[in-house]
Amino acid sequence: MYRLYTKIGLIIFTLFLAGSFSLSVRASTADDIAAKNAQIQQIQQQIETYQQQIDSVHNQALTLQGEIKSLDAQIGQMTLELKSLAISISSTTLQINDIQAQITIAEGKIADDQASLGQYLRLVYQNDQETLTSILIKNNTLSDFFNELNSVKTIQDDLKVTIDNIIGLKTSLEQQKQDLEDKKTDLLQQQNLAAIEKRNLDQTKAQKDKILAETKGQESKFQQLVKQGQQNIAAIQQEIYYLNQNGVSVQDAIKYGNLAAIATGIRPAFLLAELEVESGLGENVGKCNRAGDPPSKSYRVVMKPDRDIQPFLNITAQLGLDPETTAVSCKPAYGWGGAMGPAQFLPSTWVGYASQVASIVGTAIANPWHIQDAFTASSIKLANAGATAKTTAAEVAASKAYFSGNSRCSTASCNSYANAVQRTASQLQQSL
Repeated sequence: MYRLYTKIGLIIFTLFLAGSFSLSVRASTADDIAAKNAQIQQIQQQIETYQQQIDSVHNQALTLQGEIKSLDAQIGQMTLELKSLAISISSTTLQINDIQAQITIAEGKIADDQASLGQYLRLVYQNDQETLTSILIKNNTLSDFFNELNSVKTIQDDLKVTIDNIIGLKTSLEQQKQDLEDKKTDLLQQQNLAAIEKRNLDQTKAQKDKILAETKGQESKFQQLVKQGQQNIAAIQQEIYYLNQNGVSVQDAIKYGNLAAIATGIRPAFLLAELEVESGLGENVGKCNRAGDPPSKSYRVVMKPDRDIQPFLNITAQLGLDPETTAVSCKPAYGWGGAMGPAQFLPSTWVGYASQVASIVGTAIANPWHIQDAFTASSIKLANAGATAKTTAAEVAASKAYFSGNSRCSTASCNSYANAVQRTASQLQQSL
């Protein structure tokens, strides 16, 4: 008995040291994250200054000097956003490592408590095998007998505590694993945003170089370029690169983007920009659950079972589609897939918009794979978030709500996302 309690004491002491080490590591990580968040806030202030310059130029007549100034501001803004995203990615990676360390400690605690539980159960079993007579004979005095009974009760009490600890640790472990998945999803979004920003930065630099090369600094030649650029499909195509990559033609994007935006009272350029940036974040858009795809790409695998499978079956049944061969997005590196159509709504989300979309479009059943219906659903979501005000502040808030569910989100990824939408909208506005 003494050896058992000594061993239990050592286990408890070891767990205490592990917990202390964890707290120390977490405190250090928290300091690093706080420092990175402070850097991100400082950078965001500089980004907002650039945005004011961009807005100021766009409110003036289009001139060569103004265009170069605007492009320089965009280049400066995107460069800072890439820096902000890099810091945010580093911060998120720290948080992921911290959560993984907590998971390792929690799993170790569960293993230790399970070992202790096994010892307790063996002792309880041994005591249950002894009769009251044998216990009385084994003990020299009544005092020894009652001490033995008290030890049995202590073991049973410790057994209950150990079981409660395992249950508590398991619950905590499950939450930590969910937090880890959320952080990994956030990291993937940040990495995708950084890729978009890098592409946009390179494109903006090339645009500036092209303007300077073609005009040689002459205002008259610049105005000729402006005139040629109006209603230029090629120019618009550069701004909806990701939509085009995902099977939405420039002509259809303009047509249905205008229809949906006007119907809900938001700017067409803003809607198209939102869809463009959003589709850029998508991974394997519409490349799962198609005819001939392997079982690993089935909707049963890529969708979150308790959230999206039944709504997906209901949607396809209403539309007369085969759920076994109706394309949806694949499962990304982290999180769940199953998003549908050009606007990439999850089945469970689409359900909340379907009836309103059908009413606006004038159809019996809304179809998320139809461009007009998909664009209308996105425009409704943005309008509900306040984009009908058509101001920069209102549209930024709507973009943040579309991206994160929180119109006041101030993370680096939220800010970069909203700013990317505004830049794209500004470029589209000039050509539409």
